[in-house]
Amino acid sequence: MVERSRRQPLQVDGKEVSMRPQEVMGGGASTQSGPSGPNNRNRNQTSELTEQVYQLISRCLYSLPLPQGAGSQAVNDALVERVTKYFTKVEFEDAEILKRGEPAKEIFVVIEGLVEVVSDEDNKIVLASVTDGEFFGEVSTLFNMPTSATVRSPGRTTLAALKAEDARRLLPPTQTNLLDWYIQRRYFDTNAAVDKIKLSRKKALAALKQVPMLQGWSDDSLKSLIMSLETDIIILYPSRSAILFKDDPSEEVFVLVKGKVDVLDGKARLATLQAGKSPICLGEEGLMTSGSRKMTVRAQTPSQLMVIKRWNLHRTSNEFIDDAGRAWEETQDRWKQQLAQRDRNLYNKFGAFLQIEILIKKFRQSALFSDCPVGLIYLVAMAATGEEHATGKSVLTEDEYEAKTLFLILRGSAHMISDDGVVDSFVKGDAFWNLPWYPRKCWVRAKEQTIIVKYSESSVREALGEYPDAKLNIPQRSSHEGTGNNGRASNNGRGSNNGRASRPQSRPQNRPRSRPQRGSEAGTS
Repeated sequence: MVERSRRQPLQVDGKEVSMRPQEVMGGGASTQSGPSGPNNRNRNQTSELTEQVYQLISRCLYSLPLPQGAGSQAVNDALVERVTKYFTKVEFEDAEILKRGEPAKEIFVVIEGLVEVVSDEDNKIVLASVTDGEFFGEVSTLFNMPTSATVRSPGRTTLAALKAEDARRLLPPTQTNLLDWYIQRRYFDTNAAVDKIKLSRKKALAALKQVPMLQGWSDDSLKSLIMSLETDIIILYPSRSAILFKDDPSEEVFVLVKGKVDVLDGKARLATLQAGKSPICLGEEGLMTSGSRKMTVRAQTPSQLMVIKRWNLHRTSNEFIDDAGRAWEETQDRWKQQLAQRDRNLYNKFGAFLQIEILIKKFRQSALFSDCPVGLIYLVAMAATGEEHATGKSVLTEDEYEAKTLFLILRGSAHMISDDGVVDSFVKGDAFWNLPWYPRKCWVRAKEQTIIVKYSESSVREALGEYPDAKLNIPQRSSHEGTGNNGRASNNGRGSNNGRASRPQSRPQNRPRSRPQRGSEAGTS
């Protein structure tokens, strides 16, 4: 294999950051010519550390298993500024970046491209893909152990790299043991560094505790559920492999622990789902309704999944009647209510598009619910029902508006109208909230063929009661706003924000002064 890589010192605002004189080398690579050919390296002095790259490095540093807070022995903004100066930019193309068993080289952050974690036996089985914003190499560097897995770039990849000696000198010591870090990152053990069975069980328990369908199950009941599984606790599905097929019988659910999958209806891709901070339950509706699958799910990247059959759930809920049994009955009742309020014709037509896992993603992508836990969103989505509206037809009547009925637009667009004319407009992805400065009497009409899910404000309030620490991003009216936008909160100076909260805007001129969320991953759904 011929390795081609290029190192570049990172710069800020067009000026090269302070760097110790050093010969920068590729992670795990030698400058010697080997059987696969010589390595070509050169520096490009015009590289810039853009705000985006800074954010990725900052997110990596805050996500590492290190103490956070004030002082020199904790990760904080000052430390991020200092450590960032030691990162260099490196490019690989069709190259082996790290090799299992070698001494620690660097911590890498993927700026652009993709790298693959592969099995050491033949380098053909891809265990995981690491994409933009994610990092690798931290295990060997922070835990002072040989590199735990082989990592390669299947194509051209741009990385930011911090050498192991700089990381150990500049970063505070880790306060997490190796097993807990593997669980948090959902890593496979590739070098027998930890107890594999214990790791699988703990990873599975951590994942199931976040599955909304299993809310209310105790740790003991979840452990019993895990022990009842007939297959391996966590199964690796290679990229492009099918996980479930449309029209197949529904006898199990799949819990996506790590990875990215495509949801398909025939050849049409309806959504891409990625297990970020929370796992994703696939096939819940089919299991709960005893119906056939409405969609096909295929792994886009190597994906870790748990397969839980109907009898596993029934056995465990019957064994733990006081917690799992009661919670399982509540979930079944919730599904009965969901089915009772559906328009059968609509769900026969758009059943795949209205699956609960897709609705959860749509809610999470809306500004209003973007900071809410997945469990709260699940409760709201289960209380919502789909509707289709032709151009000019009423999406929300005056009575529904007055009763504080809400909606999320899945396809199409609509506008809010009062006796004085158009008040506001809504597009795909908007979650409507009845703001206090809206007129007392309004209705909403479809501007084109529009699909929505409709739900009540009371269902949101009830879900908030289950998650008292959660908060909706409801816009606040600014005192400086004039009448040009009808008294609605502006959306980055462009007029209406459509009764929804605005996402935080990136600040290209200034670096962030609030830390990214620990453990966050780029592209999380």
